[in-house]
Amino acid sequence: MERWDRTSQLLISAAIGVSRTIGGLPLEHPLDTIRTRWQANPTYSRNALEVAREIYRSKGILGFYSGAIPNTTRRAIKQTYRWPMMLFFPNFYRNHILPSRIQQRYPRLPKILTGLSIANFEILIINPLERVKVWLMTSPKRISLLEFFRQRVNTVDIVRELYRGTSAVVYRQNVSWVTFLYADELTKTKLREYKKTQDLNHLDLFLAGMIVGVVNTGAMMPFDYVKTQKQKFFQNNQSMFEIFQTTFKQDGLSRFYVGWKIYLVQYAIVAILTVNVLDKLEQKFKNSPVNKS
Repeated sequence: MERWDRTSQLLISAAIGVSRTIGGLPLEHPLDTIRTRWQANPTYSRNALEVAREIYRSKGILGFYSGAIPNTTRRAIKQTYRWPMMLFFPNFYRNHILPSRIQQRYPRLPKILTGLSIANFEILIINPLERVKVWLMTSPKRISLLEFFRQRVNTVDIVRELYRGTSAVVYRQNVSWVTFLYADELTKTKLREYKKTQDLNHLDLFLAGMIVGVVNTGAMMPFDYVKTQKQKFFQNNQSMFEIFQTTFKQDGLSRFYVGWKIYLVQYAIVAILTVNVLDKLEQKFKNSPVNKS
């Protein structure tokens, strides 16, 4: 019965993750399109409004939903496994892998290991869908998803192109997941200590989520910029490190943060939709009984 209780919590978290994707996509995808398009051609537009106007002129209103099919698929798959993993792995590392002495010395190590586990698990799954999504978003005109495959003459070319930008994705995913889970754990712990209660209300959790969002954005966006350069329609064929070097030398650090305000708005939408539910599930799962066999 206890095992089923924990299993049911994982299943519920997966269902919530998928429903969050469906609920948030109509708002989030246009923002993602604007940010990605701006990252792909940062010198063409001075602000997000100019990017939005350019998308509308070249593709119409449906242009804001370019790449919606691979993006919806990618996010539905991610949300199916990532929420159960966020609940399962910290307890798994606490109860079965890490000695108590190590946990006492490094209390947030289970979260770091969880981030690394999820990041490296999902790279092979999401990179092809991410590549097609970015390619469609940054195309100069509306184009069919099938066109991506028509332009690749054989299976080797298709596989190579689907995994274009993998090196940048590896860095982005690992940095993003580790900073997200570490900052999330630290922020909530400090907030509970400050308020002298384990029960945080929705506003507390939203504020914690936005703090985490700022930290996560600052750490992850340079790698996200390079990934977009590698995966865009008119792709940059330099290596990841050459793109870093050239961009920093020509345009400075700020170029890597093109569209950061849009990313924070996306993060706010995610926080509003998920933080309260996720925290409740996390606390319940952490406190549920488990055998340490």
